[in-house]
Amino acid sequence: PALARPQVAPVPAMPPAGTQRPAASALPAGAPQVSVSGGVYSRNRAQRMVIVNGQVHGEGAQPVEGVTIEQIEADRAVLTWRGQRYTVPY
Repeated sequence: PALARPQVAPVPAMPPAGTQRPAASALPAGAPQVSVSGGVYSRNRAQRMVIVNGQVHGEGAQPVEGVTIEQIEADRAVLTWRGQRYTVPY
């Protein structure tokens, strides 16, 4: 008997170079504005970094008072401010 082929979900298209992707979640009301201009993702957490307001930071850092970099993912940073999580794409 023939084996069934697995279903493969389509991969969303990447936006054209130079275009801004929308944030995955909204900036909490009153949270300080931060500019995330780039990042490096690695399976090794110690090697992950993002550029926030022109400075390089790793997970756990507070680039702006009250804002913590909770996690760095392949295309966004997960930040917390006053217990509220939000994401910023880069």
